[in-house]
This record gives sequence, C-alpha cells and structure tokens, in this order.
Amino acid sequence: MKNYLTASISASAVQHNLQELRKIINTGVQLCPVVKDNCYGHGLSLLYPTLAKHADGFIVASPSEALEIRSYGYTGFILCLLSAYFDETEIQEELIRQEVTQTVMSKAALEAVAGAAKRCQKTAPIHLKIDSGMGRLGVTASQAKNLFSLIEKNPHIQLTGAYTHFASSDDPDATYMHQQLNTFLDTLPKNNALIRHAANTSALIYQPDTHLDLVRPGLSVYGCHYAEHLRSKIDLQPCMSVHAQIIAIKKMPSGSFSGYGRTHQYLRDSRVAVVPIGYGDGYFRSLSNQAIVHIHGKPAAVCGRVSMDQMTVDITDHPQIMIGDPVEIISADATAPNSVENLAKIAHTIPYEITCHMGRNLYHKLVD
Repeated sequence: MKNYLTASISASAVQHNLQELRKIINTGVQLCPVVKDNCYGHGLSLLYPTLAKHADGFIVASPSEALEIRSYGYTGFILCLLSAYFDETEIQEELIRQEVTQTVMSKAALEAVAGAAKRCQKTAPIHLKIDSGMGRLGVTASQAKNLFSLIEKNPHIQLTGAYTHFASSDDPDATYMHQQLNTFLDTLPKNNALIRHAANTSALIYQPDTHLDLVRPGLSVYGCHYAEHLRSKIDLQPCMSVHAQIIAIKKMPSGSFSGYGRTHQYLRDSRVAVVPIGYGDGYFRSLSNQAIVHIHGKPAAVCGRVSMDQMTVDITDHPQIMIGDPVEIISADATAPNSVENLAKIAHTIPYEITCHMGRNLYHKLVD
C-alpha cells in the first residue's frame, strides 16, 4: 500500500445509491449488493457498516470474502458465487460452520459442498446456478433436472435459491436478456419456494420484470454508470476520488520530450509536474497523452507515457502550482473529465476495470 496515494471514500454516497436503487426495485425484493474484489476496489472494510445497515445481504465471489464479512459480526445472508471445492477442506468446512450460502454450478460442486456438510454434521444452504445463455458457470437447462433430483435426495443439502446471470443486460435491445430470463424460469421446478434472482444493475434499472425475489447491484452501489442510456433513470453519486501529490517540478525547453518512447514533445518552454502514480497503481498506460488531472481545480494534461509508478503533467499555464500540491487523479464528479467513466472511455475499457485496478495500492480513507 502506498500511503501517498489516497482513495477518499464517501459512505454517504453509497447510502444515497442504495436508497436510489431501493426506490426502483419491486416491493418485497431483497437488495443484496455485490462486494467482490474489495467492493470493486472501493474498500469493503470501510463500507461494511453502511452496506450492512442498508442492504438485505451480501454477494461475494470468493470464500475469503464471505469469511471476512462474517468476521465483522454479520449474521445475515451471504451468497458466495464461486464454490470452494478447489480450496482446502478446512475452508469448505468453515463456510458450512459460518452458514454461508454456497453456489452449486455442477455435480462436482454439489458433491464437494455435501461432503463438507456431512463432515461438519450440518446441512448446507445452497443456490443453484443455471446457465441460461452466458456460456460460463452454471448447469444447462437439460442438466438441471438431474441436479435438482440429486439435491433433493441429499440430506446434507438445503436448496434455498436459484439464479442466472445475464450476458447483455446493458443492451437497449432486451430480446436476448428476456430469452435468458424465460429459459431460467422454465428450468425451475413448478410451485417452488426458491429465492430466484437474475438482475444485475442494468436489468434492475431497466427491466422490472427481472427483479424476481432478489437483485444483485454491483458498480451502481459505488456510484458508477456502465450503460449510458441508463443514466437518466437513476441518480447515482460516485463514492471515490483519488489523490496524489506532486513530487517534482521540471522546466522543459521547447523541443524536448517526456517519457518512454519520446511520445510527447513540448512545443513551447514548459513547466511539468511529476506525480507518483502509474500503471502499477492501476492508472492505465493507455491514458498516456490523453487524460486530464486537476490541481487546485485547474486542469492539467498528462504528457508522455504513463510509467509504472510515475507520470508527468503539464502545468505551464498554472505558475502557482508547487511541489507537494495535491493532484486529483480521479474525481467524484461524474461529469468531470477525470471521472471513472470518462477515464474508462479514454482507455477503451469499462469503469469496473478502472476501479478494481485503482483500488489495490492506494490507502483508503472514509471522508464522511
């Protein structure tokens, strides 16, 4: 962790986003945020109190994330999306003891969870993952009937829910998503009492018929939009801003260059600040010569290639800027040129990748 790189996290923004999401979902539907990869890089330990207060449960990817939440004293619903059958038996058994609901997406996963439950002399709650068209994890509709039968016969397994995942819920044309939804619902046993869920953020906002019994919002919880056409549907507040400090200022004569490959040439005598952040910290190399940062509210262009742990910005037009001044790398203003979403557009990637990468080396702190 680099203490001179700070991610400032707003719990009030997360609370606002959860309240806005709650306004959209159908009455009685459980709101369970996805907190995998350290809350998409925003910091699970910092945001846990707010999330636990305003959500109905947690969705995690890995066993370690589930056990981390239990270590905070949380006793409610946790769904682990990835089974622990490739982990050591101690982890499998601890998930059972901690009453974490596990995903079963294959016969092998079912056998692993059932074996751990038997060793613990307990019954394991599970949700069955059905692949309705994502082509990733989950049993197909044709495989599901046999697995439902095996689950019903196993005394150490309690099937409490079933879910699927949409491949293109952000597409304005919802035809394929509804094909997936229908495949999923048709696969389930008739007159079942299962918790059914399918909706991620885009489906939650755009398609109320996908809400079913539980929704799984992800990046929207932290204030980011993924699909532009959904922006007008909900008022989200980004919860993270990222700051560094200027560590050096150089005078660069006209005609000189900055960075590897000499990709930026100064066309006038220039004043350049060195900022200690780079692609090793999650600030993408593809932002070289394109992105903007803010210093005292003034825009400064990234000039030259972004290095592993340094980059240079042109401050020629801002003579008042000095060594030690704070640099806003990412703004919590969604309209700013250095917002997560705008940086993702420049880097030809998605906001998820920006926040997940930026969250790893930075010191996280709550600001409210």
